[in-house]
Amino acid sequence: MGMNRKKTAALVLGALLGCQLGWGALPAGAAAPENLSGKTALAAEVDPGSDDVLALFMMKRSGQVPDLVLSTYGNAPEKQTSTNLGLTLQVLDLDLPVYHGADRPWKGKKWKAPRDGSNRKDGLLGLSGALKEKAEKAGREPRKPGSLEEARDRLKTFHHIAYITAGPLSTLAGLLQDPRIRSRVDRVYLVGGSLAGETAEFNFAQDPKAVQAVLASGVDITLFPVELTATQYVEEEELRKLARYGTWPEFMELLQANQAAHARQGEEPAAVLPALFPVLYRMDPDQFAVEDRRVTVDKTGRLTEDPQGTLVHAVLGVNPRYQWRMLEKSFSQ
Repeated sequence: MGMNRKKTAALVLGALLGCQLGWGALPAGAAAPENLSGKTALAAEVDPGSDDVLALFMMKRSGQVPDLVLSTYGNAPEKQTSTNLGLTLQVLDLDLPVYHGADRPWKGKKWKAPRDGSNRKDGLLGLSGALKEKAEKAGREPRKPGSLEEARDRLKTFHHIAYITAGPLSTLAGLLQDPRIRSRVDRVYLVGGSLAGETAEFNFAQDPKAVQAVLASGVDITLFPVELTATQYVEEEELRKLARYGTWPEFMELLQANQAAHARQGEEPAAVLPALFPVLYRMDPDQFAVEDRRVTVDKTGRLTEDPQGTLVHAVLGVNPRYQWRMLEKSFSQ
């Protein structure tokens, strides 16, 4: 993520101390609970990605199964992330409507994967083959993804939608141009952006125009910036404890590979799982510290605080044991 995590953690801690937010404190103007007078459909858009796969795993284990899922580019080209998504749903035995999302920036040219190879060619740290083997042994047939146009039609069947996106915002930006979808989206949960960084965070940097479009759409936004998501570690000892349960070995292997990838890059030798945080937040928002911020985005995707900018509910802190407790619960049952 291109940012010194210890420095980032200090920035987050300073911000939280300065605001004196308690867990679950919601300042004036913060998001109210979702309207449940009618069923709120959950749409999840991912770019699997070890952390995205683990987010889907936790969704199933916590009973937050989405009503539809889309794949997008990011950790790998969309063709590969769509394959990864299908394999994940097979292994989890989730028969969900699944759709192709954007394969390139909104109004942009075809996207090319970064050359640093941090996620390997398959986007899953080389473990897509292990998921495929598991799915084949289970004898489950993959569900063929529908098109993005079919996803649009599906979204229009819901009266209320909560939308999680853990990758670039290209798909969401396009969807929100349709007023029949925009009017149904009660809130979006965005994994990405940086409130303190000098450069743009990866997801936002892939499609700054899409970020601008989403911010300008008027939807209610809960933001999980890199200052939060990149500083919450699953430490080596915690991984060993999870492994001792002996459950869900393919997902345990992804956690371990995530840890090894960060260690190879000279970072904290721990698993870092940004895509988990919207799932965790929806499970228990009282575990989090939230503050309203107004932001704008420049042509590189970098966020800047601006009194005239778009209001977002920025999730800046979390009970430090909450992520671990939920992972332990998911693996121990």
